[in-house]
Amino acid sequence: MATKTGNWLMAAGALFVFGGLCFLPAAFGSDGDRTMLGAGFVVMSFGLLTTAVGFYVKARAVSATAAAVSAPVPARRSRGKATCDQCTQDEPIIQCRVHQLHLCANCLSGHYDFRSCAYVPSTRRGVQVKSAAATMSQSASS
Repeated sequence: MATKTGNWLMAAGALFVFGGLCFLPAAFGSDGDRTMLGAGFVVMSFGLLTTAVGFYVKARAVSATAAAVSAPVPARRSRGKATCDQCTQDEPIIQCRVHQLHLCANCLSGHYDFRSCAYVPSTRRGVQVKSAAATMSQSASS
């Protein structure tokens, strides 16, 4: 609701600024009235103030929802099997570069947001598996 209020305040402020600018031709015309210049500046400054209040209201609403949505990131383990940062159950398959989270397939479906997140394959791997070439070279040397 506060974001809509912020939008309305910004729109009303823009209209006041336009109204204040409309006073300027009367102030600078051939028979210019200097009191119209002052009135134009008052209306325009009130419009700018209203627009700023709209931005403030909207920013407060967005920051309140962002704080409520963001969950604390669990501490990462340095050793052992690599796990998802959210559920700590499965092996991570992808990393969200924006939030610095390694996610499994189940948690990715709940976290996915194409507008703000950027994903790369996870560099964390579980138990290290020897490659076939390394296994072949060890058996050949034995």
